[in-house]
Amino acid sequence: MIKLFYTYLAGAIEMDTEDGGQKWRDKITPDLDKAEIYIQDPCKTEPLATGMDVMTAQQKFNGWIQSGNYDIFSKKFKVIVDKDLRMVKRSDFLTVQLFPDIPTTGTIHEMAEAWRLKKPIYIIWYGAKSKLSKWAIYLATSSGGRVFDNFSQYTEFINVKYQISNQSLRVQVVQFIKSVFRILDEKIYITKLNAIRKTENNIKKLEKKEEKEEEKKQ
Repeated sequence: MIKLFYTYLAGAIEMDTEDGGQKWRDKITPDLDKAEIYIQDPCKTEPLATGMDVMTAQQKFNGWIQSGNYDIFSKKFKVIVDKDLRMVKRSDFLTVQLFPDIPTTGTIHEMAEAWRLKKPIYIIWYGAKSKLSKWAIYLATSSGGRVFDNFSQYTEFINVKYQISNQSLRVQVVQFIKSVFRILDEKIYITKLNAIRKTENNIKKLEKKEEKEEEKKQ
């Protein structure tokens, strides 16, 4: 069955040192899945872009930065930025989890992009609203989104707001067509990423072969 509405799970990855932001995403996924929402999880798509899981990729990035290899870092990290912003663009709305004790820059970038594209931004925030960035609140409320106190409050809202039976026939047809094109676009994107990965692996093999030949000559 084709899911008509897409969301992107935005939230800290880099600064979430416990699990790279995977725990809360895994927790909310079943409820959104039951609501027949197509979920775009940046933690699960990380290997598509980097060939590594989130935590391993962060270690690599830190290593390149600490050693001053900013060219390599920028080239590799650009793939992640492009991937995540692409998923924001493909979404009908953003699901955002923010934490008082975990800073994030990428998430605000993604929220600003969603706001620019006029996509509703829904923030889940367990703390006092006075401690939530006023800029974040503005992005959410002015985009047609809201701030929720917990997962349950949010998923109850989503179940009503985006339930297929509550949509007009016109909306259902439009969303169906969009979903078909999104599926095709995703297949093309994955094919391109795999081709890039294959090329990079071939280059690495060639470089290793050349190194071994040089060692033999010496």
